[in-house]
Amino acid sequence: MSGHSEDPVAEESKRFFTFFNLSMFLVAITGIEIVIIYVQTFDSSSIIGVLFATSIVKFIGVVWWFMHLRWDKVLNTILFLMGLVIALATYFAVIYMSDSHPVVEKFEVAKIEDQWKAKHAYKASDFVLQQDAFFQAKSAFESGDQFNPKNWKKVKGIPHAISYRITGGADTIEINSLNPETPFFHLSHPQGEKEIEASTTALLASSATTADFRLKVRSEAFWTESQ
Repeated sequence: MSGHSEDPVAEESKRFFTFFNLSMFLVAITGIEIVIIYVQTFDSSSIIGVLFATSIVKFIGVVWWFMHLRWDKVLNTILFLMGLVIALATYFAVIYMSDSHPVVEKFEVAKIEDQWKAKHAYKASDFVLQQDAFFQAKSAFESGDQFNPKNWKKVKGIPHAISYRITGGADTIEINSLNPETPFFHLSHPQGEKEIEASTTALLASSATTADFRLKVRSEAFWTESQ
């Protein structure tokens, strides 16, 4: 009598647990990627390298098992990989040919300590220091001989001027505070400008310098940050 074939129920059960264990493994890798991105324990180039490696591992797990290439003919795998290589090569070639590396020419964070002045033209939202307190102009006006509280709003915190200049173009500009005592976040999306020069004002809980912040600049193919 011929030998019995493998139990199909046991085979399906084994395959189910293979898929389940693989899915849990992929979830764990995704969690690691999220932690790496938000905690930023490495420099930017290392983060990109780690994320690229984990993406390859997840990709292989999905196409080899969930897309059943493991059980298909070898020809199907070869055709799939050929199409993938051609698509990736075309994608990266187009991006790198049309993109340039952004360069941070200037990044400065400085405390605003402008003293109030008599007979001076102020713009709306200007900050001044008066008797150890900071005030913000409610509207545009010219000051008189004496400080008039009606024209000003006392603010909590210390105003800082944050300015930067970037050449080479950028799709995303992100400024993060590195000091938990001075939390700040700024995000902007320039529209195709090759030279970007801008400034913003932030009210911080305490005095800060450029060393307390990180400026990140992203284009389609490149990622750089202030040193």
